Amino acid sequence: MDVLIESKNPRKGRPMLRPSARLRSLLPFRYVVIPSIALLGIGLSVYTVRSQVPRVPIATGSVEPAKSPFEERIAGIGTVLPSTDVVSVGTALAGVVEEVVVVEGQEVIVGQLLFRLDGRQTRAELVAALARLDVARGKFAAVKALPRATTLRASEARVASAMAQVVDAQGRLDRLEELGANTAASRNERPRLEFELAAANAALESASAARDEVKQGAWPEDLAIAAAEVAVARADVLRIETQLEREAVKATISGTVLYIDIDPGELVVPGSVQQVVALGALNQLHVRVQIDEMDAWRFRSDAKAVASPRGGARGQFPLKLLRVVPLIVPKKLLSGDSTERVDVRVMEVEYELENPHTMALLPGQMVDVFIEAAVDGAR
Repeated sequence: MDVLIESKNPRKGRPMLRPSARLRSLLPFRYVVIPSIALLGIGLSVYTVRSQVPRVPIATGSVEPAKSPFEERIAGIGTVLPSTDVVSVGTALAGVVEEVVVVEGQEVIVGQLLFRLDGRQTRAELVAALARLDVARGKFAAVKALPRATTLRASEARVASAMAQVVDAQGRLDRLEELGANTAASRNERPRLEFELAAANAALESASAARDEVKQGAWPEDLAIAAAEVAVARADVLRIETQLEREAVKATISGTVLYIDIDPGELVVPGSVQQVVALGALNQLHVRVQIDEMDAWRFRSDAKAVASPRGGARGQFPLKLLRVVPLIVPKKLLSGDSTERVDVRVMEVEYELENPHTMALLPGQMVDVFIEAAVDGAR
């Protein structure tokens, strides 16, 4: 079926094609209806996709952020600390924990037991050392008690016996001389009696010397040796008692138990980075503030300062200056701001809360600190 009709161009005399009546009737469907259907499909697709995506509510701040009460201020990050700082109690000995006698939040005093290491071996060594000390003391007492009465009487008896032997030998020799020395028996008997007399005199000298030694008692050197043995045994006992005392870890300050990270049966090692027990005095809280070194020149020691818990503007606590740390140190506390620089150094300032009985702040908590600064920046 023909849809185009040939015609001539009146200007150039050339034949040309023009749409027939049927083709002209199809043009609205091609250029209007089909694009409309396509647009409708695109719209339905967009609606379907958007209707399936869950709507995320826009987060709104539930708490108003902290605001500075000063027109010109220095802002810093502070950490709440006990007045004694956080005292990390450790042990100088390695061992297994036998018992933990305190709990977190408990009040303790200086010297109160916190936990104890296994000391069974040390206690056994102490028993043996005490026995050695008793032996040394007994030896010293025995030496010091010289001379004993029984020993002295025995030595006197030996002297008397030796003297009797001398008298007997001398008497027999004298009787021989009275009989005469010309007989053959006398010439043979005399040397033997003289020898017996000499032996008796020597025995008497020995017994007399032994008696004198007994009467003198203990020699000073013997007393010194016995006393030294007692001192060595006593020092050994003290060493083991000190070891046993070191195995009982006690509080070094009066305060509150802030943290415990040990249980019975755990092994503790000296020099470990693990914080075993933390103590601190909570009767007065301090706040240590980090001030950017670029704001350090604006700081004034007589300026007012307040602290606010992070994320809240309702609670503001007046601060009182305690000290300024005279050393600029690298920054440690970070606020989390994306624009925050971490390669700066800070000046540390320590304050105390004017109201020491507030319970709104706890040790270790971070606070926003605002310090009043002069308008012209002068100190």
